[in-house]
Formats: sequence, structure tokens, C-alpha cells
Amino acid sequence: MSAPASSGSQMKINPQDFAQDKQHLHRGGCAIQPRFAWILPALLLTTCLWAQNLQDKPFVIMAPVGNVQVHAGATKDVSLDFRIGSEYHINSHTPHSPLLIPTALKLNPPATLTVADVKYPAGQDETFPFSPDEKLNVYSGDFSIDALLKVPANTPPGNYPVKGELRFQACDRSACYPPRNLPVQFQVTVVK
Repeated sequence: MSAPASSGSQMKINPQDFAQDKQHLHRGGCAIQPRFAWILPALLLTTCLWAQNLQDKPFVIMAPVGNVQVHAGATKDVSLDFRIGSEYHINSHTPHSPLLIPTALKLNPPATLTVADVKYPAGQDETFPFSPDEKLNVYSGDFSIDALLKVPANTPPGNYPVKGELRFQACDRSACYPPRNLPVQFQVTVVK
């Protein structure tokens, strides 16, 4: 567009400028200059990679379980050890608010074994910047969950895989992340 010659004259429209703007808008519907067109894809790619990195980050890991040996007709207490990343915490099994997602262990033993009881550790009450007026009951660092397995007397000797998952919600000092499920697996050897 051409600028007015004086303050008393009217603004004149240059038809060539109008045609160029109309053609540019008609092509893409966006007035982004081609030299800046790379910004949006780069921003989307960065966001996706960041989200993927968070998704792949192991907030909690499980230590390997040694050989679990139990006699038919007996019970066995199995301690499952977990470690939470140093910059994170997870809600305990009994968080103070029903709005929080509790840590829960679900085991699926074969039909010949049963899980008689699961014992969770007590959490620690802490406050965080994202909820300064509320104490949250959390686990941090290392913690163990004990599962009591019961083996019927008529169970044949052999190896029995026990699978399951630990469901938890990890948080750092400023935010919480979507709930995750950590696979849990160990072997039980039944002897006579």
C-alpha cells in the first residue's frame, strides 16, 4: 500500500499490493513468510520428542527377585524392592486425598498359587510447591512391598511364573505425570 502524501489526502490502495496479499492468503490461508515456515514444524517436533522422552523415562524401577522357593502346602513372604528416581516421588498406597492415584500392586499368579496378602510400607507426609497447603503421603527413594504367597498342598513341584504390575503416579517438585504401570515378574519354585 502507498502512504498518503499529506495528512489531508486519502489513503490510496496499490492494486499490485492487494493482488499479492490476496494470492498469498489464497495459497495457504496464512500470512507466515516462507523464511519462518520452519518454526512451526520444529516446535511440533521438539514437543513430541520431549513428550516421548518423559514417556520413556523410568520413574520407578524394580530390583530383580531372587529364587523364590516354597514347599507345597506352605506360605512364602516375597519382598519386591523398588527404586524411585531421585528427582521424583510417587503417591503412597494410602494417599490422604481420594483425588490422588494410590500406588497399587496387582499380581496374577498361576491358578496353582494364590496371593494371600499384600503389605505396603507407610508413606512419608511431605509438602510440595504445587500443593503448599496440603501434606501428601508419598514414597521416595527405595521401598518394598511384601506379597504373601500361598501354595496348596496338592501343588505339583515345578516352576511357576508370577506376573503383574505396579500402578503408580510419579511427580516431581512442580508437577505430576500421567499414571504408569511397571511390569512385575518373578519365578516361584514349588518343592515337595
